Amino acid sequence: MPARPAHSTLTDVPTYEKRSIINAPASVLFAWHARPGAFERLAPPWEHLRVLSRYGGITDGSRVTFEVRRGPLRARWEALHRDFIDGVQFTDVQVSGPFRRWEHVHRVEPDGNGRSTLIDIVDYALPFGPIGALAAGMFGDRFFDRLFSFRHRRIASDLDRHLTIGRGRRLRLVLTGRTGWVLTQLAAFLSTGGHLVHLFPTPDGVPHLPRHAAWGPSAVPDFAALEQADAVINMGLEGLDTLLTALGERGSRARTVVAIPTLATSDAVPIPAADLEQAIARSPRRVVVLATPGVLVAWPAVKGSVPRETVSPSVDGSFLALDDLIGAVYYAVCHDAVRGLYSIALPRAGATAAVPAEVAQWVPELRVLRLRSPEIDGLRALTAEGFTPLNPDLSTAVRAEMGWP
Repeated sequence: MPARPAHSTLTDVPTYEKRSIINAPASVLFAWHARPGAFERLAPPWEHLRVLSRYGGITDGSRVTFEVRRGPLRARWEALHRDFIDGVQFTDVQVSGPFRRWEHVHRVEPDGNGRSTLIDIVDYALPFGPIGALAAGMFGDRFFDRLFSFRHRRIASDLDRHLTIGRGRRLRLVLTGRTGWVLTQLAAFLSTGGHLVHLFPTPDGVPHLPRHAAWGPSAVPDFAALEQADAVINMGLEGLDTLLTALGERGSRARTVVAIPTLATSDAVPIPAADLEQAIARSPRRVVVLATPGVLVAWPAVKGSVPRETVSPSVDGSFLALDDLIGAVYYAVCHDAVRGLYSIALPRAGATAAVPAEVAQWVPELRVLRLRSPEIDGLRALTAEGFTPLNPDLSTAVRAEMGWP
């Protein structure tokens, strides 16, 4: 069923409603919302959001405070959760923030045949009285259509990947390496899917990532998690042999190690392909290295948190959409037949290299994060092993990141 906005008079409270059929049982859909990482997966990447504090999850009395920034303007938003019915619904209410009124009901309903209906109902009012109400009628539909189309698409695609790739398994996963936007989103994806995710902090901070920490096996506060892990995912290809040695010394039971490139800073030295191949060959574990030169992201989501030299000023060159990088990592974790070095990149030859006219208006808000990936000719494509990207061309990749169906 399509979104159902309603604006009756200038004095009424506007209401927006969106319904989508999700190919997952209602219990699974609700559990996705209740797990850590749901906020990060649902936060629109074209907005600059920063979580300031959290208390609890989605049960009654839980709170989250975050900052929304657009240009020089900043707004602090505090939301309180209430009306929690396990497996059915919860509501977040604005305590303070940019709206005069905001009450957002999240509800799930069984739809038969293992499916469910996802329902979002927002009662809201903008500030400035009648003028705000008039503005709601003018731009509210477009704002909410974009936001909730993005959210419903992401929930549906995340759950589909967990059901088809993960097949309902629950894994203990350790994420190491230097974190940032990519690893944060990967952790949120895995956590909302029901996996137990451990992130390992190191003593040294990351100057370019003030809102995040660095992670690595050299300073793990809970070595039991490393020892009991089913798989390890490392953000960074350098030092792979050292990581594999550390896992052996700690007696980790992890059978799988997946490594993805980190940001390509100006002082980064090339990573010899031979070093990666030798580390993979020597290890008794199943080691997968995913090589891609870049990842497509919305600029507001990463602005101020990545070094500028790692950001492409355009969408030129080879890259992969963020959700497909996450999906590729998950596929590598779950499929035992995948081992060795693979390339994952959006085909950009000929006509596919040009920006389609229908999405050109959103391209200025996009960037490609350059990754420190070795250039190896003739690498096998992960798609040849059965991985199917959600966004196989530039147009769908831009639409997915910018929130339009």
